[in-house]
Amino acid sequence: MAVGSTYRYFDGTLLVAVPGGPFIMGNNGSDNPEHTVTLSDFWIYSTKVTNRQFAQCVAVGKCTPPDMQDDQTYSNPNHQNDPVVGIVWSQAAAYCDYAHGQLPTEAQWEKTARGPNGNIYPWGNGAPSTSLLNFDDFIGHTTNVINYPQGKSYYGVLDMEGNVYEWVYDWYNSLYYHTGPTQDPPGPDTGNLRSVRSAGFKSTVDQVVAFTRFFRLPTDHARDLGFRCVVTDPTYFAPLCQLTPLGGYNLGGTSGPAPVKPTCPNLSVSVSYAGCGANAHAVVTFDDSLNPDSNASVSGVSGCTVNAPGSHYAQYTCTNIPSGGFEVGLTSLCNIPTPINAACPAHYNLVGNMCTWDGSGTASQNCPAGTQDDPAQLCCTSTLGTGVNLPACPAGTVFQPLGNGVFECLPLQNSIVLPANAHVDQRPVQCSAETDSGGVCTLDESTCKSMKQSFDPAQCRCYYH
Repeated sequence: MAVGSTYRYFDGTLLVAVPGGPFIMGNNGSDNPEHTVTLSDFWIYSTKVTNRQFAQCVAVGKCTPPDMQDDQTYSNPNHQNDPVVGIVWSQAAAYCDYAHGQLPTEAQWEKTARGPNGNIYPWGNGAPSTSLLNFDDFIGHTTNVINYPQGKSYYGVLDMEGNVYEWVYDWYNSLYYHTGPTQDPPGPDTGNLRSVRSAGFKSTVDQVVAFTRFFRLPTDHARDLGFRCVVTDPTYFAPLCQLTPLGGYNLGGTSGPAPVKPTCPNLSVSVSYAGCGANAHAVVTFDDSLNPDSNASVSGVSGCTVNAPGSHYAQYTCTNIPSGGFEVGLTSLCNIPTPINAACPAHYNLVGNMCTWDGSGTASQNCPAGTQDDPAQLCCTSTLGTGVNLPACPAGTVFQPLGNGVFECLPLQNSIVLPANAHVDQRPVQCSAETDSGGVCTLDESTCKSMKQSFDPAQCRCYYH
């Protein structure tokens, strides 16, 4: 157990070691007086639990789905590495139980976030910025759990502040820091509120300090509330017999190939208005620097008519615009070049197109839910018969078929392509005298030419150069 030690866990998370010892907790607030607490060794998830990880727990019957109004991207493959949200305390605790762990205590969470010397923020004592964490409504929604490596804590743990708040194990009691034990404090025995730590994507600069305590009813759920787990024995589960190779870069503490440089598009959306009266309309133009781009998709234009896009990625004419208008958007992914040299984590060898356990590392015969023991190989295999069906891609990556039966865990790069959005307003243009009662233009080019003027069909008018 040493600072910097990591262990790839069965659900794809990277466990990070937090060695035992004293640390400075609190900051002399009314509910968090500064004091020294001593903790035993523990391992903690380096990231918040993701949509993909939680979905696997649901699939094997150990978890129940989140509130879909809160977690609107839960089933969206482009957001599988966002933190799962919309869950109550008991759902978070159920996942950690499935992972043979539990929610961190407030003391465990705060030591992980602040380090042994009581830093103000996970990254140290420097002021927060949008390069360190997802906060202050700068992005306005959840992001990939590995998006902010510069904001990692003393122990190398990501997203300890920002993105989404985190349930922790303790009941909340404003006086507990005054009366609780200083060795491995377990939290109050009971209460009405559960403690919450971290901060969300909407949190202000004053809310992202790592010693701040929050609380919620245990039955609450929200769009910016998730969790992570702690584990005391990372070798409790036997290894999976097969894993999907990791392509492009390494997240498991072993040597691997150099990072792959993806080709990423620049996206933009523009709106112009033309016509008058009943013919008033908006023209929405979507541009993509990688046009043609098979990963791009537009949204919000279901009631519009597609135009011939010309040099643009796409263009639409929108009429009958409702009061208040509507939002349109363009999203895409980066293109990751293939083939990529694949790497396997420790104790696995690349055999064909899969990482196969080499028989070392642990003697455990416990298998995670959804897998079964292979007594011949002393490892765990999917009940469907193949390791490909297991969700063992590292958190922050995506399971990707590359063709010809080749699969790899690749970095999900869509988060670095900021979506382009625009608002289509209701802008009725008053018709000129040269239109009929329906707003149809009664002018034509020949009429304007007879007056030695040019014709503007969009505004139904003649004009001088």
